[in-house]
Amino acid sequence: LQSSVAAPVISGTSPFEESTQVSISGPDGATIYYSENGDDPDSNDTLYTQPFTIDETTTIKAIAIKDGVSSQVTTKVFTKGTDSGDDNGDAN
Repeated sequence: LQSSVAAPVISGTSPFEESTQVSISGPDGATIYYSENGDDPDSNDTLYTQPFTIDETTTIKAIAIKDGVSSQVTTKVFTKGTDSGDDNGDAN
């Protein structure tokens, strides 16, 4: 019997300029659900099936469920807009 499930990993570029593709990976055999509204997801939220694109600042939260056991919630904030410009490296 499994006592714990590894939390999913949320991948994507942040900050991003126009849009970014978000992908979520989890342990083998687990079902992944995610939310885009900042709420902790559960099995009533969106089922993750393939990478998706966001085009505004969004907080993605994801959870992996396997054999009725839920992982901890993973959170990643994707911020639209460029960096403050301190480290863009184009000083002459």
